[in-house]
Amino acid sequence: MLTEEELEAYRKAGKLVAEVREQARPLVKPDVTLLEIAEAVEELITQKGAKPAFPCNVSVNEIAAHYSPPADDDTTIKEGDMVKVDVGVHVDGYIGDTAFTIATGEKQELVQTVERALEAEIAAIKPRIDVGELGRIVEETATAAGFKPIHNLTGHSLARWNLHAGLTVPNVKGETGQKLSVGDVVALEPFVTDGTGYVEDQQKVYILRYLYDRPVRLRMARELLRDVKRAYDGLPFAERWLAKKMSKLRLELTLRELVGVGALLPYHVLAERAGGKVAQAEHTVIVTEDGCEVTTR
Repeated sequence: MLTEEELEAYRKAGKLVAEVREQARPLVKPDVTLLEIAEAVEELITQKGAKPAFPCNVSVNEIAAHYSPPADDDTTIKEGDMVKVDVGVHVDGYIGDTAFTIATGEKQELVQTVERALEAEIAAIKPRIDVGELGRIVEETATAAGFKPIHNLTGHSLARWNLHAGLTVPNVKGETGQKLSVGDVVALEPFVTDGTGYVEDQQKVYILRYLYDRPVRLRMARELLRDVKRAYDGLPFAERWLAKKMSKLRLELTLRELVGVGALLPYHVLAERAGGKVAQAEHTVIVTEDGCEVTTR
């Protein structure tokens, strides 16, 4: 169970990230760069006295997740693009996580479907429900509209300083044995596609997370590992956030060494296997005795 202080911290983070989400929506339009959106979102978070719980993700079309534009990214939104913006805020480690999709062209039905799936999940939440039942709701909502859920992406529970705290909430049906309890904080995160329903790792990595202290050869690697451990408390960070501290080549070499020895966890960009467009919606909820409280409305 959460204390009243913990509840208030989650509510504060949820309220802040909801404000940022709504302020971000008008930014998503043709001719705006992905970098402009990400940096504007992160600046809004800072202005509100909070910190990003992870780098702002701006994922376009078949890219489903983990795309936070690098410092030299000049990619612009084009008419017809489907743009997902995933935003996280933390207040002293307590997290609010939310996402939305804007279709700049035809595919409005895909966005409407994923939003319906999210609302249906929220309505179904209660203590002791198997999270596979929530997956069934997402899958049936998607297939009824002629689309597919993403089988290998999930929602996740949250804890203080922990973005993925143990529970996973599938987007497909099946008994998991994992049941929700009063006080669980969960990011519900359906993904729907007109592709095959699976994502695959891409080679590119723009988001990382501190894992362990490891012996490393390069002095600059030791210093960087110390700095990210201190600065981000185990939460994900962007390569872009470090780009002002050293040259692009030195940064790439340093991060490669730290990933290679297992000191940092890389979050590979995830793309739909068949190149299908992907829509995402997300709210953070707290399970209550009679349902749930949505912190990110």
